[in-house]
Amino acid sequence: MNILRDLFGPKSKRAVSAPDGPPARDLAGSGRENPITALLTAWRLPLDEPRSVIEARNGIVSDPIYNWPTLLLPEAEQLPGAMRPWAAYVHDRTPPQFPISRFSGLVWLADDADFNLRRTGEHIAKTLGPAPIGRRWNTVVASWTSDLAEIRLTAWPPHLQSDNLQNPAEERNPRLRSACHVEIATGLCLTLSEVERQWVSSSQRLRPLSIGGTPPQSSAPLETQLEYARRLEAGISTEPRLSIAAGGEALVVLSSQLYVIPRSAIRRLEVVRLTPAKGSGGATLYAICDSAAPNSEGQSLFLAADPKTDGLNEFAQNLADQIGCPLDIGPAFADC
Repeated sequence: MNILRDLFGPKSKRAVSAPDGPPARDLAGSGRENPITALLTAWRLPLDEPRSVIEARNGIVSDPIYNWPTLLLPEAEQLPGAMRPWAAYVHDRTPPQFPISRFSGLVWLADDADFNLRRTGEHIAKTLGPAPIGRRWNTVVASWTSDLAEIRLTAWPPHLQSDNLQNPAEERNPRLRSACHVEIATGLCLTLSEVERQWVSSSQRLRPLSIGGTPPQSSAPLETQLEYARRLEAGISTEPRLSIAAGGEALVVLSSQLYVIPRSAIRRLEVVRLTPAKGSGGATLYAICDSAAPNSEGQSLFLAADPKTDGLNEFAQNLADQIGCPLDIGPAFADC
């Protein structure tokens, strides 16, 4: 008998909303080596080699399931029922000098999404202990966390999906409809250098930021953020804010992550403006920064936002003058 379907009721082909899922199994208080890191090491996932080295060795290929560019890792130990080797996303804004910090897998054992997730969870639980399983909107999920590392399981039971949704990958491979998706974040985030620590400690607030109810650095930075994201340390205020180092050598942003941006790395400031339409409009300020990623346009980092279309113009100009860099205030577009 399928326990999850007993809990969630009979099949319905309409998407059903549900609260934001069960809590993760938090392993942070285990008092030993990060257990998720230890498990990933046992699976032989490459946690230390730079992405550039792995790409040179394995090559970038077409994902056998999704047909998009990917990096496959056949040398790593696969989960029971794996539909393809572990994979790492390929993006032209991902800096190649860091280790891969996110991996994905797909598991199919039977034509039953709940079963595939539960059995995958049982396999991982042999090492990490069981994690709660439950609904998140139109999915079933379970996850384990330890510090910034995370393993997350997600399944999309067909009876929870809308009739009008189409996925070309599922048309090519129908097993994907009931597969368990495994997402791994290794928790990679650089620590502050001594110079950066001085910049942060001496920084003066320029503007408070609003980031909703999620605490800063509640999850690991994305791979595209690794060049400027830094690990929060004890003693650093967690008030979301844009600050500047006392001598103007760097901008310090505490939003979803802690970003430390040397002035020497900032190419320009850029204001994106939106007029009210379907959306409410507003303005967003970004720093366009140097990056080693293949995309030569630079890394775009959020600095501030304002609900008014022209609400950041004066602030951005003053900041550009203060740090001595170009400013681009773009034309206003409708917030559609």
